[in-house]
Amino acid sequence: MLSLKFMNKMSMKLRKLYDNHTFQRGKDVYGRPFKSYSKKYGERKRANSFKNQSAEFANTTSPVLTGDLRGDSTEFATPTDFGLRFASHGLKFENLKKMDRVLSEEKQPLPKTIVKIIVRDVNKEISKRITKEFPNKTTKIVLGK
Repeated sequence: MLSLKFMNKMSMKLRKLYDNHTFQRGKDVYGRPFKSYSKKYGERKRANSFKNQSAEFANTTSPVLTGDLRGDSTEFATPTDFGLRFASHGLKFENLKKMDRVLSEEKQPLPKTIVKIIVRDVNKEISKRITKEFPNKTTKIVLGK
């Protein structure tokens, strides 16, 4: 029912929303700000003293050091679904989870704020498609005789 073009559009939107929520705004999958780093690590990150460090995130608690994880996200879309993949650096999710920096987990793969936006947009598209398919038509259903 939904077009591949729409699914591609939604996958790109999902990637932007996830990037903004997790990396730019520095919130975990539950919407909580990421906790502070250990004193030593935090000082090194703020001083931008790690090899290949992304200076843009030096003064944040976002889970970005080199930018590899952030840049690893790729969107995908098929006629029936869409989403994000983290192909090369996906294992970092588990390591971050052990440090109470949950980016995604089985019981809540995406932040609720993102899910609400996606559901709203999908529902709007479904409504638009239904009205295109059945403009000003009335269906009469007769039960029994």
